Amino acid sequence: MSGRKKKHPEHVNHERWLVSYADFITLLFAFFVVMFAVSQVDSKRLGRFTEAFSKAVGEDIMPGKGDSLVPDEAVKPPDPSTGDQKLPPELESVRLKLLALSETLKGLQVIQRRNELVLRLSDNIFFESGDDQIKPRAAAILHTLVPELIPRAVDVRVEGHTDDRPIKTARFQSNWELSTSRATVVLAKLAAEGIPPTRLSAAGYGEFRPLAPNTTDDGRKQNRRVDLILAVSLPPEQP
Repeated sequence: MSGRKKKHPEHVNHERWLVSYADFITLLFAFFVVMFAVSQVDSKRLGRFTEAFSKAVGEDIMPGKGDSLVPDEAVKPPDPSTGDQKLPPELESVRLKLLALSETLKGLQVIQRRNELVLRLSDNIFFESGDDQIKPRAAAILHTLVPELIPRAVDVRVEGHTDDRPIKTARFQSNWELSTSRATVVLAKLAAEGIPPTRLSAAGYGEFRPLAPNTTDDGRKQNRRVDLILAVSLPPEQP
């Protein structure tokens, strides 16, 4: 008879899955707690953000109940004709004044775009090809324009645009750099003329926001432009 003890079979715990299940439930509970906390935002701050964002992009990002969150422009070309939509009084006043000065501001297009006013100048009025130095004619237009903007509560966003022809010089490696530099130079001119810098911003879009196909000379000419986007100034955020 052997002196060795008989080994008993190990007990298998069939309830170990409960530990993993409990961990999963705990994580799921934590997830919903975080989601609930995130949803409790300051409605006043959210309102300011949505208003500022809508003004920047020219779209209402909080449409009425039942409306689509995807703007019509996402599925069809933008239509600058918005005669059925009224401009804010501050911008309508600017529009009427600039139309009265059309002879002095010859070459400047005044376009209503939703709740904004677009002041558009072709790049051949503003700059020589591949350059970012403002021509005297453009400087004179800005000099006439600024006094109409200073007393009004409007912000000005300067946008530079090019056609799709590539550029690579010692100063500008691409159309991004060229369009951004042009927008910044115009912004600096507006600030030097007296518009408070807090009401100014600039952006360069290169060839990526064309008005017309870049397949013809006329299309490229339309795409080479500087836009001054006017929007009603928002009151400063209170701490």
